[in-house]
Amino acid sequence: MSVSCNSANKSTLKSGRRSRFFSLRFFAVAACAAVLLCGLSFLFAKTLFPMKYSAEVDAAAAEFGLSRAEVYAVIMAESGFDPTAESTAGAKGLMQLMPSTAKFCAALVGAQFDESDIFDAGVNVRLGCRYLVYLKQRFDGDYVYAAYNAGEGKVRLWLNENIDGFPIRETADYVKRVKLYKKIYSFLYGL
Repeated sequence: MSVSCNSANKSTLKSGRRSRFFSLRFFAVAACAAVLLCGLSFLFAKTLFPMKYSAEVDAAAAEFGLSRAEVYAVIMAESGFDPTAESTAGAKGLMQLMPSTAKFCAALVGAQFDESDIFDAGVNVRLGCRYLVYLKQRFDGDYVYAAYNAGEGKVRLWLNENIDGFPIRETADYVKRVKLYKKIYSFLYGL
């Protein structure tokens, strides 16, 4: 089955890509500019990219061999450090875990899990970090973050069908954000 695009659809697609490109580019440039400025801007950048829940992040990152910058980047991208965050899909807490994922990861670490624990920062960060390690054992590079965002099944499907990149815009943007945030946290805090 072939799909034809008329010129109006092509220009809409190009316009959408251009708009998406410029919005991401603007965000990246603005974030980098904030990070690279000296003096008060450096302090302002640290306000924009805080190291909240450092005890929980430090403990979980050490337990699972992850960089703290990576954990902070995922938290920033997922919840913006809101421990009560809840997505429309049902993901919860700092690292936006689905209850079924949290239960699965709790079993991997040999811990009991009650769904009410999902909003506990220590529990959520620990299980979120364990999930990152689980995904790193199954995927390489950017596909780890894509799987964290879109789900392991979707990423496996994309890989099996030899789809280049990430066909879901939200996932592509998410991967870019996590990578950018990881660089910013590394730069700001020497992580």
